[in-house]
Amino acid sequence: MNLKIFNTRLSAENVLNDQVAINTFMNTVAVQNTTAQFIPGNPDYWSILVFYNEENDTKPKEKEKPQAITENDLTLDEVTIFSALKLWRKDRATEINLPEFMVCHNATLLFIAKEKPQDLVALSKIKGMGDQKIATYGNDIIAILNAF
Repeated sequence: MNLKIFNTRLSAENVLNDQVAINTFMNTVAVQNTTAQFIPGNPDYWSILVFYNEENDTKPKEKEKPQAITENDLTLDEVTIFSALKLWRKDRATEINLPEFMVCHNATLLFIAKEKPQDLVALSKIKGMGDQKIATYGNDIIAILNAF
């Protein structure tokens, strides 16, 4: 297992670039675990540890990297689901005081909206949805999907 450290600055001019760097990295590896710590200072930032394996390490077959999709690849119904998932993620991140990407990445939400898994087993086959995320957020995500 490998470890990478990211610092996400909270200033408006830096936060988006920092998030893109983290998302880009996390989409190329098999993330095993993450942890974050808020660091007050000048500037304030989140320090994020990502524990990962390289894509070709012991990653289960059912979580092979899917073809990258964008919002343009979604149907109108799937865009509605994606929007609902993003709103849920924003509310959940605020509730637990974490950056939104720590709850779920856009790429994962896009794939969930496209695939529409109907149970936790199907949800667990989606890249980015490990055991801990399934346990923490799985029922919420399935409930959102069942509303459509």
